[in-house]
Amino acid sequence: MKKIILISITILVIIFFNYPVFDSTEISYLIIFLCFIAIVFSIAKIYFQNDTDNYESVEKEMDHLLEDDGIFQFADNGFYIKQKNSTEFVKWEEIASVYSYSIPVLDHTRQTGLEIITDKKNYELDSNLTPGIEKLTDKLYHHLPTWELNNQTIKVNNFGLKKTKLYVREDYSS
Repeated sequence: MKKIILISITILVIIFFNYPVFDSTEISYLIIFLCFIAIVFSIAKIYFQNDTDNYESVEKEMDHLLEDDGIFQFADNGFYIKQKNSTEFVKWEEIASVYSYSIPVLDHTRQTGLEIITDKKNYELDSNLTPGIEKLTDKLYHHLPTWELNNQTIKVNNFGLKKTKLYVREDYSS
């Protein structure tokens, strides 16, 4: 990039001393314009070279997140969840419903997560504070029969809590 900037500046200096190039002002203007474009994009690339949103880095991060068990251990018939000093086992067939939630925290930030309601207990898992939640979501998607991703988000209260139903067992009434 630095070489491109140096070459562009050299071309601009040559044009400055030999104006007009090829006895045509239009060609000179075109060369000057192209050199300025090359300089601007090269400087932008130098200053913003750490583009972390490219496809490979996003895929690598998602692969890492989907391999991380976090506080969960998965079995064929359910999963273990480690909270504080206890470990609990949740069977796939005990899960009555799963909701994604979004709560406003400050002016423009929201806390998001999953709410898992079982026959015995409710679990609220924060997306930012619960390691392994991406893998849990993937496992829930594959083990629960009627996972619905396109449900409508419902505003639950006046404080801005929003919930989206992802799964409800057929014999469960909330």
